[in-house]
Amino acid sequence: MWPNYYLVEAHRLATERQLDADLAELAREAALYRLAHPNTRPNAIRRAGARVALAASRASLRLAQAFDECAADGSGARSGATPLG
Repeated sequence: MWPNYYLVEAHRLATERQLDADLAELAREAALYRLAHPNTRPNAIRRAGARVALAASRASLRLAQAFDECAADGSGARSGATPLG
C-alpha cells in the first residue's frame, strides 16, 4: 500500500507543478498582450452603460413590487406570490 501512496502523491505533486507552470505562462502571455494592445479609450461609456442598466433593473424591481402589492386582493399588503428579495 505504501508504494502506491508515494506513487499517487508523486503524480499529484507533478500535476500541481504543471498547473502552476501553466498558470504562470498564461499570466505572462496576458501581460504581454496587455502591453501590445493597450486600452487607451476612457471607460466613461462603459460606466454610463452600467449605470443605465442598474437604473433599469431597479425600476423594474420597483414596478414588480408595485404589481405584487396590487395583486394582494386590494389590501395593499404583499401577497408573497412573487418573492422579490
